[in-house]
Amino acid sequence: MKFIRPFGPTIYHGKLTDEEVKFMKDVAKETKEARTNVGFDLAGNIKDQLGIVVKDINYFMEMVKPHIINFMKFEDERFNSHLITPMAEKNYDHVNFNLGTGPWINFQTKHEFNPIHSHSGMLSAVVYIDVPEVIANEEHTKDTNMNCPGQIEFMYGPDVVGANGTHKIIPKTGDFLLFQAGLKHTVYPFKSDTTRISMSFNVMGMQMEGAVQ
Repeated sequence: MKFIRPFGPTIYHGKLTDEEVKFMKDVAKETKEARTNVGFDLAGNIKDQLGIVVKDINYFMEMVKPHIINFMKFEDERFNSHLITPMAEKNYDHVNFNLGTGPWINFQTKHEFNPIHSHSGMLSAVVYIDVPEVIANEEHTKDTNMNCPGQIEFMYGPDVVGANGTHKIIPKTGDFLLFQAGLKHTVYPFKSDTTRISMSFNVMGMQMEGAVQ
């Protein structure tokens, strides 16, 4: 787990366990079979963006909650460090997160991409379920000036010479990214004849019981 702050907003980079990756691969298989396409509501130029099918919702929520809580605690500590009188510590032991209309799974194939966009809500997540290694190993060729196959790129602030306004990540299987929903980002295409599977969701709000005084 690490927290990346290349230009202001925090990008959380966590990791699923091997067991959780296996669980999500099973979820992806069931989602593919159900084929509930939600792409008409999304920005991506990706044919198969499907509403998730999760039979064990309790396991799913227990899998994602620690990552969201880690992000929230880090942001709370960062905010408190700038206050003369810190706020009372929040109790995340009993917290429920609202994921809105629910997660979706992206089955990205060659030449497909996500244009620059942002999300609604508080936080957004991308969880990489299956990332074939062949994508990261693609070579730069003369038929394109792009040298970031399959990468996700975050953008923040004005386009000013000398300012670091972008940050790229080469995703791997099991990566769990969290960031502020309004942070602009894009997903680059790849050329390999393969499929990369990822899950996305938005945290629209949360309910918390009390606080530690």
